Amino acid sequence: MHRTLLLFLITTSVAGQTDPWNKLQFLLGNWTGSAGEKDARIGAGQGDFSFEPQLNQKIILRKNHAAYDSGVRHDDLMILYLDTPNDTPRAIYFDTEGHVIRYNLTFPAPEKVMFESDRTQPGPKYRLTYWMDHGSLSGKFEIAPPGADYKTYISWTSTRTK
Repeated sequence: MHRTLLLFLITTSVAGQTDPWNKLQFLLGNWTGSAGEKDARIGAGQGDFSFEPQLNQKIILRKNHAAYDSGVRHDDLMILYLDTPNDTPRAIYFDTEGHVIRYNLTFPAPEKVMFESDRTQPGPKYRLTYWMDHGSLSGKFEIAPPGADYKTYISWTSTRTK
């Protein structure tokens, strides 16, 4: 009996430490965000987005809708998945402008994730970063034309709605 309980506790502890989604837990839920006039090239805006586990925790689905004071509307969908054989987290992104971006994920600090476009894709490079900042979720989307450095396209701050 004691041996079975000990084995269960060890297995549960190791499984919790090796869960590849653990580093993304801070993103899960529904969020409302806003960007000020100087935070976005297309002007101030507001939006809602969510990160939700789907398909028995095999993927995380992000849905986003944003509306800007300039009248611009933007919708996108991103699927985060684990690439075999090492369960490396990756993502693929689709939006209403026709962009398809394949992202590699890195974790430069606790509660911070950076999505960087696959360098093998032609054209500009994209970087999307999320981080927790005093209970709010901050974000930044950057673009680098071929051969140039990243420049911020939009930055925002979000609050969890549930």
